[in-house]
Amino acid sequence: MFSLNFQHSGWINRYFSFRASTPITLPEPYLEFAEEDFTEEKFDEFLYAEAKGNGMLYGCPVISPSLLNLAKKLNFPKDKGGTILLFLETLFSVALIENESLISTQLDATPITYQTRLLKIILLALRYYLPGSYYRIPEDIPLPELLAENETLNGALKQLEEVLLDSVTLQGYSSLGNRQNNFAFSKLYFFLLWARAKAKNETSEPATFVEMDKKLREEMIIIFAALIWADDYVDNTEQQVIDKYIEQTELQESKQNELTLRILEPVKIEDIQCSSTSGIISRYLVEQLILLSLIDNQGVWQERELIEKISLRLGFSSENLEQLYLSVAEFFSVHNERLEFLKNNNAAQQFQDYMNDKVLKLVRKNVDNIMKEIKETQELSELLVKATTKPLTNEEKQKVQEQLMDVAKSIPALAIFALPGGGILLPILIKVLPFNILPSSFQDEPHSYQELSQ
Repeated sequence: MFSLNFQHSGWINRYFSFRASTPITLPEPYLEFAEEDFTEEKFDEFLYAEAKGNGMLYGCPVISPSLLNLAKKLNFPKDKGGTILLFLETLFSVALIENESLISTQLDATPITYQTRLLKIILLALRYYLPGSYYRIPEDIPLPELLAENETLNGALKQLEEVLLDSVTLQGYSSLGNRQNNFAFSKLYFFLLWARAKAKNETSEPATFVEMDKKLREEMIIIFAALIWADDYVDNTEQQVIDKYIEQTELQESKQNELTLRILEPVKIEDIQCSSTSGIISRYLVEQLILLSLIDNQGVWQERELIEKISLRLGFSSENLEQLYLSVAEFFSVHNERLEFLKNNNAAQQFQDYMNDKVLKLVRKNVDNIMKEIKETQELSELLVKATTKPLTNEEKQKVQEQLMDVAKSIPALAIFALPGGGILLPILIKVLPFNILPSSFQDEPHSYQELSQ
């Protein structure tokens, strides 16, 4: 063994050294998690909420200033560091909480320290993402000591750096703007599936889940091709995007060539299949299709019929599909700067206008329930009444926004929009409720309660 100079070790080493002393914050969807309620479906629900909120589900990472600063502090690769750090934070935060929840339910389970559990997940990640390699890394040595001195561990981490650079980020394709690897989420998800199996002492091998991931990527290309062939014509932008997607699959070159040749001919709905029965994968597929339908800057609803047929095959009702459209619209309204390929895009503007109209109708339809909830929230009621006579302070405006989002969470039809920021819902609520709320910032003309009820 030899001691590595910390300043010259890899950025993943620095990341794990930092996380060994600074535990990862519990992801927001897990804050109210009760261990006795855990199920595979519940884990998927939490992961879906987390990956949708941070953009990983869409291949459009949302890099917060704090995350970007941490990437710089740990000297992650320039330009790509924020995306890789987001992937690592999501993977390890979710894997840690799931592992702890699953193991704690075992009758013979003994308490495990945070650092020991983190090392356990690190070793699982190495075994999964570096198949065919076996690393003799002791598990009875403190993690900081291993990171500082273990040659084998650090050699493996160096290899993992290359894997992440190749599989999580892209080389800056101009047609995709800030959009990152379309398949990064599947690489995360199938690792978590295997990690769950290991926590339950199942004997599954990583190769089984790696092959499931590869199969999904191949099937997704065919599904994407069916969408761009929906109008019997593939324009240059669509061709460029699908070519990049094939490259991103990281499948064997022979398989990529096979897919490239296959999509030169029309792909029909009867040609597609999805071997995964996971609900989260089905949602992932449909929401990716919705975004893909916007890229070619043509009429966004030309391809909706095909999306509806595919969704039906995946077990979604019309109402389920509409919720997925609304979910994509909510993300787009908050983080449109992350989707540069949609800027100045007629299809994207039509999509946004349509979804704004849908949300406006939902607010009007539920205005009685909204008003009832507002009346039961004393501080919010007082602030809204005050806003009709004099301006609110910035702090009061913030309270109005936060409490309106809390009100929305209590109404099932609106709960899907009660995400941080409330990109679609919040401006509409503030504008159309029967109060002259913050006129200088939000509203041009007051609305009467009678008007909203019509």
